[in-house]
Amino acid sequence: MKNALPLAVSVFLTGAAAATAQDDQTILAMGAYVPTDDMAVSEEFYRTLFNRTPVIELPDFVAFNIEGGWFAIASRSKYAPGSIPGSGAVPYLQSSDLLTLQERASAAGAEIPNIIEEPGIHLLKITDPSGQLIEFFALTGQ
Repeated sequence: MKNALPLAVSVFLTGAAAATAQDDQTILAMGAYVPTDDMAVSEEFYRTLFNRTPVIELPDFVAFNIEGGWFAIASRSKYAPGSIPGSGAVPYLQSSDLLTLQERASAAGAEIPNIIEEPGIHLLKITDPSGQLIEFFALTGQ
């Protein structure tokens, strides 16, 4: 089972590269993972938030296909030992409907702040069960 993840990643990235060919083939796809201490709780949270089934479900790594890139949950003890919950990079995802995401996050048990309305952009900042901040944005006035 250990070899399944690298194989799955290479197959996915090869397909993503073919679908989004650019002049510069250095970067083939975008992905992010958030470390967690409780895989089951985090998986259920993100299933509800994203309203989709993961494309990879391993005991220590679960990945969702989000518009051609992967958003994954990874065991902190295995993939990010020593990391501090809620620290590091913040995943930043564009959305067409922040209100729906706000409702899904609430249904998943997150404490939901208000949508921040700035000129040209609206933001929704959600904290997952492991303390990881996730930001969603919607461009306005287009």
